[in-house]
Amino acid sequence: MTTANPFPGMNPFFEQQWRDAHTMLIAYLRDDLQEQLPSDLVARAEEAAVALGADTGTVSGRPDVQVREPWVFKETAPAVENPERSVKAANPVRVFVDEEIERWIEVLDTTGRLVTVLELLSPSNKLESVERDRYLRKRRAFIQGGVNLVEIDLVRQGTPLSPAAVRSVLRKATADYAVSVVRATQPSAHEVYPIGFRDRLPAIRVPLRTTDADVVVALQSLINRCHERGRYHLLNYATELDPPLSPADAAWVDEILRRQGLR
Repeated sequence: MTTANPFPGMNPFFEQQWRDAHTMLIAYLRDDLQEQLPSDLVARAEEAAVALGADTGTVSGRPDVQVREPWVFKETAPAVENPERSVKAANPVRVFVDEEIERWIEVLDTTGRLVTVLELLSPSNKLESVERDRYLRKRRAFIQGGVNLVEIDLVRQGTPLSPAAVRSVLRKATADYAVSVVRATQPSAHEVYPIGFRDRLPAIRVPLRTTDADVVVALQSLINRCHERGRYHLLNYATELDPPLSPADAAWVDEILRRQGLR
């Protein structure tokens, strides 16, 4: 059995452990950028706690410090009925709201001015309608604020978030993944990297200030590092992918996994 990434490009089974993969890819991406940035720029990984699943919508916050009580299973004490009253308490419906930590990377100068943002999309960005709308508002705010935006989409689940013109390019290229770059100097132009299911991931250009050369990030090496350090050879490779693959791609995946001893 191989412990290396068995695929030449993106490993589609990463979505089984996307929270872990997302966290580590953000860290590796931050480190890769940091080594190449001009000395007066810095890359920071930022995060916000996002509550998903409530009918009232998505609630997000950006904590500076989180203090939490150690987790112990606790049930609230049962309501004590007043024998002098005939009214009984109704049974509520218990709804669990999932909390997701959303992470992204910001490149700032020494004054704290935001230069570039790198977003690594998650299934929740593309699946949850409220979360999708919230993300699109966030994207518009960055672009309208004169910030370079690099959007990396390496998940197959959900509805694409790209503008219609970009989606058209991706369809023509039969791309399953994509990277889109919007430069602050020309916000109406999107630099698009279509990525096919079987393609090696590209080295992308990350814009900084107009006086700086672009930084080049090799996505494939980051994915391979994430696979090996995360021990992703232990993922469940017997499961079927969602969304389903075409018969040709399913046969290609099966052949690769059997050859590498993962099926």
